[in-house]
Amino acid sequence: MEDDGGTEYLKLPVEERCVHKLWKARLNGYEEATKVFQKIDDEKSPEWNKYAPLIKKFVVDSNAAAQEKGLEAALAFVENSKLALKTVGDVMNGIVGKCLGAPKAKTKENAMSVALMYVEVEKYDTVQEELLKGFSQKNPKVAAACVSVFTLILREFGPKVLNLKTLMKQVPVILDHRDGTVREEGKKLCIELYRWIGPALKPFMQDLKPVQVSELEAEFEKLPNGKPQPTRFLRSEQEKRAKQAAETGGDEADGGTMNDGMRCLKLRLQVIMFS
Repeated sequence: MEDDGGTEYLKLPVEERCVHKLWKARLNGYEEATKVFQKIDDEKSPEWNKYAPLIKKFVVDSNAAAQEKGLEAALAFVENSKLALKTVGDVMNGIVGKCLGAPKAKTKENAMSVALMYVEVEKYDTVQEELLKGFSQKNPKVAAACVSVFTLILREFGPKVLNLKTLMKQVPVILDHRDGTVREEGKKLCIELYRWIGPALKPFMQDLKPVQVSELEAEFEKLPNGKPQPTRFLRSEQEKRAKQAAETGGDEADGGTMNDGMRCLKLRLQVIMFS
């Protein structure tokens, strides 16, 4: 077993604790890094430079408890640092490969929060690319989670942040998956797609089994009338809304910003989270 090494690691700089051989040291490092990230008030501060190369390691920590805290630190980094834009590929690759199929529900929730934050800071193309790769993962839990994240992205941001044609081409593949949970998540995704784009989804349903088409159409009928609205906004949209609010003197909503990145996420996940 790994020796706990006492608390000598507390004498080390935070960034060194984050890559320490002891998991307790890394866990402490991640917790302290989260505090540091939340205090830096300049998204372009040089202070971010020493952490940027480490973020991809935060999310794939081999210790489950440390990984959970590593994801929280990664979320704070993505939310507050301009350098997050350069980390999206590596971090999302780690999230798909090592987080979304994790046994701990909190790990999956935190991973989804990071993915959503990357969408908010407008790296949605890379997020979609990495999530699509997850559809072919051998572990069906990963595939199901990736589908679930797409549903959540749609529900929160609307379809403007996704390449819908590419995603809809995967509908027959998802609904023909050998795993029932993946198929069920695929059904939820179809319902959410239809909520936003209506009959434009139907050409992509032509290769489905008749019983699946009937089930989906029955669910479509249950959807409320009216145009859906996003519940969360991209950074550029938030800035525009804030400017408009300042000009009019109105009390605009916060534009979907979540200061801790996870406010109310658990409640939302209960709607679409796979078991």
